[in-house]
Amino acid sequence: MEILNFTIDELERWFLMLFRIGSMLMVMPVFGYNSIPALARIAVAFLVTSVLFPMHPEMQLTLMPGVLEFFAVIIREVFIGLSIGLVTIFIFTGVQFAGYIMGHSMGFSMINTIDPMSEQNMPILGQILTMLALVIFLMMDGHHFLLMAVDESFVQIPIGTGALSDKAIQGFAMLSADIFNIGIKLAAPVLVTILVSEVALGIVARTVPQMNVWIIGFPLKIMVGLVTLSLALPMIVYVFQKVYRGWQGDVIDFIRALVNT
Repeated sequence: MEILNFTIDELERWFLMLFRIGSMLMVMPVFGYNSIPALARIAVAFLVTSVLFPMHPEMQLTLMPGVLEFFAVIIREVFIGLSIGLVTIFIFTGVQFAGYIMGHSMGFSMINTIDPMSEQNMPILGQILTMLALVIFLMMDGHHFLLMAVDESFVQIPIGTGALSDKAIQGFAMLSADIFNIGIKLAAPVLVTILVSEVALGIVARTVPQMNVWIIGFPLKIMVGLVTLSLALPMIVYVFQKVYRGWQGDVIDFIRALVNT
C-alpha cells in the first residue's frame, strides 16, 4: 500500500527517524536553546529528517505488527536521541562550570543573571564564557558537526537496533566527568592567581595585624581576577579549541558504543 508514493514501511521509518532527530535537536547546543521558538525547532527537525531520510534507504524495519511494538521502538529512538543530545551539551556545561568557580573565587557567587539561551539562573562570568564558547563553536563549524553526528547515528545505529550497553554507560559517565576537567582547565589561570593573592593577603594579615584584610581583600580579588581573565582569554580560547577537537571524537565514540551487540 502506498500513500503519496510512500509505503507504510517507509512512513514508519520516517516517523521513527523524526523522533530520534527531534529528541537530539531539542537538547543539542545551538539547536536546542529555549530562546529558539518551539515551532522553529520542530520545523528544523522535520527539515533534517526529510533531508536524511533518502540518504539511508538501506535501513529496513523488522517490526512485529502491533501498536505496542511500534510504541516501544519510538521510546527506544527517543532515548537514543536524548542520550546523544546530552553528550553533545557536556562541553558547554563544562564552560558554565568554569565561569561558576571563577566567579565564586572572585566573590561573584551572588551575582546571577538569566541566561537567554537556557532561561536558567547562571553566574555572570559563566554566561560571558558560554557566549564566547558559542561564538568559537560556530566559527569552528560546530553546528555542522552536530548535523554530521545526527547522520552518523543512523549509520552506526539503524532504526530499532540501539541499546544502552555497558560500554555506552561507561562512556557517558566519563564524558559527564569531563565537565569538571573542562571547568578546571579553563578556570586554572584565575584560580591560581586568586590563590596567590589569598596567600599574599594572609602574609600581610600576619605581619600587619592592624590592617583590615577583609576590606582590602574583597575588591583586590575582583580586580586581580578580572585582570587575569582578560590577559588569559587567548589561552582560554586555545584550551577550548583543543577540548572541542577531542570532544568530537568522544561524541562519535559514544554513538558507536550505543550499537546493540
